[in-house]
Parts: sequence; structure tokens; C-alpha cells
Amino acid sequence: MLLAIQEKLAQFSPAERQVAQYVLQHAEQVLAMNAQTLATKAGASPATVIRFSRTMGAKGFADFKIRLSAQQPTDKSLLTEITPTEDLATVKEKLSLRIRQTLAETNLSLHNTTIDKTVAVLQKSRSISVYGVGASLLAATDFVQKFSRLGVAPFLGRDADEVMAYNANQSHPGVLLLISNSGETPAVIKIAQAMPPSHTLILLTQAPKSTLGQLANLTLIYHPTAAPTKMRTAATTSLLAQLYVIDLVYYRYFQLHFQQNAKKIQQSYQNIQRTRDH
Repeated sequence: MLLAIQEKLAQFSPAERQVAQYVLQHAEQVLAMNAQTLATKAGASPATVIRFSRTMGAKGFADFKIRLSAQQPTDKSLLTEITPTEDLATVKEKLSLRIRQTLAETNLSLHNTTIDKTVAVLQKSRSISVYGVGASLLAATDFVQKFSRLGVAPFLGRDADEVMAYNANQSHPGVLLLISNSGETPAVIKIAQAMPPSHTLILLTQAPKSTLGQLANLTLIYHPTAAPTKMRTAATTSLLAQLYVIDLVYYRYFQLHFQQNAKKIQQSYQNIQRTRDH
């Protein structure tokens, strides 16, 4: 909860930010307060305390305290970025905390209906192309590897022109899956703008209000977690979040036609084994 508050500081209103900063500095004392007391201490109103609690996913301040107490005591040093002097055990704790937070926040951001709509579009498509830049290319490669085992055979583009050329000549309906952390990558926007009208654009991003978010038909939202300095843990957790969402889509796709897909997985495994034997 403390890490989530720290992540959302820039999104709060000025009054909510006062409450958030007080909670970060006095988490244990807050557990014994009511909304009026916290409001007075933070220089805000009780209504602001309630709004802050709901922004953090709680039903109200009482529910917020229950969630906060479940995670006490928390070593506040774990909320900071890694330093050159820390031992490996501390680094492991910091990264595992961010990974847990990333998965929890992604589950809140990612609606079940969006996953099911994505799966339905993929099942009806006659062509699928996937594209990402940098770390997002790793996620795109993972998507292709997984769905290829089911006989879907998505096309993995290595540059923007290649993807646009592929989409221009594919059967309809088609699917274009774009992966972009910021939703503002110029090459990815170029592909989205050139997509045939008969294709469905699925976007995997943490920025649903971005340029790509406005162009997408379906948006799969994830939530990477990092300390305020936004050093390398942001890139680490964004990739983990992307891979997690792809896994969810893959398993849901597999689940809805379980027997058929299980047979394909078994056949692909047997083919690989025969190749290795030879």
C-alpha cells in the first residue's frame, strides 16, 4: 500500500497529496486515527481523506486502514531505489516488493471483459501481427512463441515498414497487437495510423490516454512499479507486467477451447522431441 501511494503521488490533487505524504511518513500512527484526526494532522478535510482512501481502492477510510494494517510493519527503506552499498538480500526484497505491487496493480487495471474481448477477436482473426520496440519487442516475441504452439502463427514485425506492408496484404478480419509502454513511440504510432480499417488494433500499454490509446480498439492496461527516481526497476517491472498480461490472454484463449488446444500443444511437443532425437 505504501509503495502504491508513493507511485500515485503525482496523480493526487494537492489536498490528497498532503494526506498521502502524511500517511507515508506516519503509517503506523494513522492506523489509530479516524478521518477527522488524519485530516487535521495533514491539513486537509475529512472529505479529502475519504477521496484519498477511495483513490487507493478502499471503500472508505476504515477499509483503507484495514488494508494498510495488513502490511505493517513495513521497512520504509524498501520503498527507495537500489543503492551501491546494499547487500544482495536487500536488493531481492526491493525487487520482489515491486513485482508483487506490479501484479496487484495490473490486476486492478486490467478488466476481465477486456481480456475476453481480446480473446474473441483473436479467435475470429485470419491474420495477426505483433510489434514492439526495445523491451516491448521481447514481450512481442513471447506472444508469438506462445500462440505459435497453438497453430495461430502470428507475424512478428522487426521494423515499422515491414509490419505495414504485411498488414496491407492480409486477409480480413485481421488483428494488430502493438506493445508500447508510453503509448507515444513514433514508429508504433506510424503503424497504428496505417492499419487497414478492417483490422482490430489491440494495444498493450500502461498509458491508455496516450496517442496510441486513442487509436486502439481494445487496450490491455498494465501497471509497472518503481521508486520515484524511475531508474531501471521501471523497465524491469514494465516488461514483467507485459509478459503477465500476455500470459493471461494466452491461458484464457487456451481455456476456452481446452481440448483442441491441449491436442495442439501435445503435437507441437512431440514434433520438437522428434526433431531433437534426429
